[in-house]
Amino acid sequence: MKSIRIPILALSLLSIAGNAAAIDWNAICCDGGYEYRHRDQWDADKAAKDMAARLAALEKERQRLADELAAAKKENGALSDRVKALESQLADRDRELAALRSNAGDASKLASQLSSAQSDLSQSKARTAELERQLAATQSAAGGAKEKLAADLAATQAQLAALQAGAGDKDKLATELATAKQRNADLTAQLAAMGGTAGDKERIASELTACKQRVAELENMLADRDKDLAGLRGDLSAEMAKLKEAQRGLIRALRPQIDKQMIAVDLNNERLLINLTSGYLFGSGEDQLKPAGADALKQVGAILKDFPEYKVAVDGHTDNRPIKSSLKKTFPTNQELSEARAANAAKALTEGGLGAATTHGYADTKPVAPNTTDAGRAKNRRVEIRVTK
Repeated sequence: MKSIRIPILALSLLSIAGNAAAIDWNAICCDGGYEYRHRDQWDADKAAKDMAARLAALEKERQRLADELAAAKKENGALSDRVKALESQLADRDRELAALRSNAGDASKLASQLSSAQSDLSQSKARTAELERQLAATQSAAGGAKEKLAADLAATQAQLAALQAGAGDKDKLATELATAKQRNADLTAQLAAMGGTAGDKERIASELTACKQRVAELENMLADRDKDLAGLRGDLSAEMAKLKEAQRGLIRALRPQIDKQMIAVDLNNERLLINLTSGYLFGSGEDQLKPAGADALKQVGAILKDFPEYKVAVDGHTDNRPIKSSLKKTFPTNQELSEARAANAAKALTEGGLGAATTHGYADTKPVAPNTTDAGRAKNRRVEIRVTK
């Protein structure tokens, strides 16, 4: 029996050894799970999750940086707008300063005239004082001399009467009579001379009266000049204030075109001047307004209608190049072209609300730059709107 068990045990061991190759030892787990059974797949999944987390973090960081960049751009845009606004305000102040300096020239002229009148008044007053002193001295001297001469004349006449009435030597009497007559003649001459002095007195008195009258006239003229100057200063301030209000409205409405140098608004010498380039308003050789140019002119008319007390004139200008080709049938010369452009510009102003405007065409007779360059000719091709009292 024992001998039989041994072969059976040997056969069992051989069977087990044969099946050993078919056993998946990797599937056998003593203390783990999937990561031991599928190690490579588990590592790949873990790396993918780490990569996804890293990408999410990077995306979040990129979004944060993009937000910061957008905020910086917005802040930079706001600063740029502020700089443009400040530059515009500075330009407005420069134009106001130039206008004030120009007006100061008129005030200086009036002040000079006032100073001259005051100088004349001072000289007249000094002359009056001098004449009064001369008159007083003349009156004093004339009064004393006249009294003395009258007394001498009375004494001589008394001596003459006594000689004629008394007795004495005839020759002596004749001599004394002749002497008395001579003295009488001398006294009469002196009295006549005193009459001339009285004439001087009257002349001086007349001159003094005239001088006093002149002083009064100068004082009245000076007072009137002060009133005129005060009135002019008040009028100038009021007119400039109104024109400045119109200028500010135009600058606000036309800021984009002004920044691109298509339109300029200038205030000087109580005159508001709006300069529009022909290239912005018209096509080459044409008198019909472009849509953008027409809109700009309507905006100008809408603002100027609030100042009906001012006159508005529209002037058309060209360069010196003659009209060519088929355009000559419509506009034989630049004169006709400039007149047509001024008329159409004025029409757009009235469509914007302006009551009325006069028009003129000047062709190339009033250039603002040399016609020898393209830039100069471009400046000369323009429409000007003048606003005056």
